[in-house]
Amino acid sequence: MSQDDTFQRLSELLTSYRQEMVEMQRELVRRNAVGPENGGPGEGGKAAFLKELLESWGLKVDSYPAPDARLAEGQRPNLVAWLPGRRPEKVWVLSHLDVVPPGEVSLWQSDPFTLKVEGDRLYGRGTEDNHQGIVTSLMAAKAFLDLGLTPERTVALALVADEETGSHLGLEFLLRQARHLFSREDLIIVPDAGNVDGTLIEVAEKSILWLKLTLLGQQAHASRPQLGRNTLRACAHLIVALEGLPREFPMENQLFRPPESTFEPTRKEANVDNINTIPGRDVFYLDCRVLPEIDLARVMGRVRAIGAEVVEKFGVTLEVEPVQELPSAPPTSAEAPVVLALQRAIREVYGRQATPQGIGGGTVAAFFRQQGLPAAVWMTVSDTAHQPNEFCLLSNLLGDARVLAHVFLSAR
Repeated sequence: MSQDDTFQRLSELLTSYRQEMVEMQRELVRRNAVGPENGGPGEGGKAAFLKELLESWGLKVDSYPAPDARLAEGQRPNLVAWLPGRRPEKVWVLSHLDVVPPGEVSLWQSDPFTLKVEGDRLYGRGTEDNHQGIVTSLMAAKAFLDLGLTPERTVALALVADEETGSHLGLEFLLRQARHLFSREDLIIVPDAGNVDGTLIEVAEKSILWLKLTLLGQQAHASRPQLGRNTLRACAHLIVALEGLPREFPMENQLFRPPESTFEPTRKEANVDNINTIPGRDVFYLDCRVLPEIDLARVMGRVRAIGAEVVEKFGVTLEVEPVQELPSAPPTSAEAPVVLALQRAIREVYGRQATPQGIGGGTVAAFFRQQGLPAAVWMTVSDTAHQPNEFCLLSNLLGDARVLAHVFLSAR
């Protein structure tokens, strides 16, 4: 039987998995996997479900738990499931188990942790980020099992923790504890970013700098402001002043979308509980996505310099503390075998030409690239990750699973 005929059989079988994909999403959504940093129970329940499922299919599953005393079980799960191939070189597909919190629940049209099916849309926290990667990779492997086919390379399905809060107990831990699993000859796919028509293959990421800015002043009664030093007022002025950062770092790189560095104030911590008290402490966070050509120390220096002007004006103090500092890793070559394999598969399944590009979002692919392991990030997205009413498209699950199956079948 020709490879084209074999892929046709795989495609037809994957199409028949429609309801299985819906049910897998249902099981994943209902298992809250918000990490402990965000007040959640962690990924243990979801990992246990997936390990049992994969083993019931006949796959060998290895566990690499990372210690975490914040959870009752004392650890965070990292799994690798194996589908043996004709060759020892591997195709890796790495997805993450954790999800972000639902945010303001009133903005959701349904329970974030109960799957809602509406036509082609599957609603629920994590359906796109990153259940889509989990479902498509697992179902692509299942099609090989159900047809009794052997992939060209060994397929390794990695399911890791802690992606949403730094990956220190997820992929970073796995690379420390089991670096021998990975080879530069492997093809590494991370289904965790893309665009709506599946034509973006992410090969580079901007540097990430998350800053915590703490302003300290003097709390006082709001009717006697002269006795206080209002940190909320200073905070507001500082946030506005930091809008000048893009003008100070105007460089563009057309590999990336958007092509310039971005500097966004995001989280704001609560200060006082009552209306008639001037706050003496305010904390907010700045998310900087910086082009690789720009030194993060320069960005930090400018933030502190801008902050010093606000400090002088309002008589407060300011502490600038890095929460995450991740310099950009070397990009994956546009001619890397993993990129070429994805391009062939996307062309076969979707009839479109995919293009290697850089993004501002951070993915775990950066940890691979820092280790000299070429990785490509790809999936067909709905662009609803981290939003209320997050959803993925069932049609994308079916199509992306076919793309991965094509890579498993044909990647040399």
